[in-house]
Amino acid sequence: MSSTWSGGGLNLRLLTTGENDGTWGDQTNDNLKRLENKITGRAAVTLSGTTHTLTFTANPTSYADEDGRNFVLDFGGSPSGTNTVTIPAKETTYVVLNNTANNNSIVFTTGSGSTFTLPAARDAIIYSDGTNVLNALDNLQVGTINGIDPSTSATAGFAIAMAVAL
Repeated sequence: MSSTWSGGGLNLRLLTTGENDGTWGDQTNDNLKRLENKITGRAAVTLSGTTHTLTFTANPTSYADEDGRNFVLDFGGSPSGTNTVTIPAKETTYVVLNNTANNNSIVFTTGSGSTFTLPAARDAIIYSDGTNVLNALDNLQVGTINGIDPSTSATAGFAIAMAVAL
């Protein structure tokens, strides 16, 4: 019996009993590296022109550090205008940093559904349900948290970070 693949954004290889005798350790290590990329990984992505597609291999049989599998995407380069970045059509979340030159926005899409536009020199947390790309912080309710008003307190950054964590 051959491997199956997990759903969602990680697309991990699920080995069957007795499969890959003598190489299951390598397959397990590949899965652990993929998990590490999604939990703490950072990819520097250089943009040029007006389009870019993040790399993400469906059902991979060996490990590769693909930018579409990382949690933080740090966009740089000198695109010639607004750049459209196609992310994998998977349910996933990214922290995106727009460090591109030339004051350009980045439009995120899966190739279908709604898109999200990140203005020049801004950062965001984006979420994809596999079709639509959304700003994950649009619905963040900022208010008093445990008696701390983040709009007036010296601990505002901490309070906002706690709100996101909750």
